[in-house]
Amino acid sequence: MSNVKVSLPQGGDSLDVASGGSVKLGANVTLTVSGTNVILNGLPTTNPNVAGALWTNSGVLTRSTG
Repeated sequence: MSNVKVSLPQGGDSLDVASGGSVKLGANVTLTVSGTNVILNGLPTTNPNVAGALWTNSGVLTRSTG
C-alpha cells in the first residue's frame, strides 16, 4: 500500500494526502501535495464575494470577506 497517495482514515471525516497525491475539489480546483508544498490549481481569479472563499488576485492567494 506504499503507493497510496490519498486515503480516508477509518471512521474519519477527512482525507490524508501524501506527497505526490492530488484531490479534485469541485469541478475546477485541484489540491496537490508536493513535499511540504500545498498547491491549489483552478481557483477563481475574481472575488467570489463569499466570506472565507479562496481566490487568486493576480497570483496572490486571497481570502474573500464576502
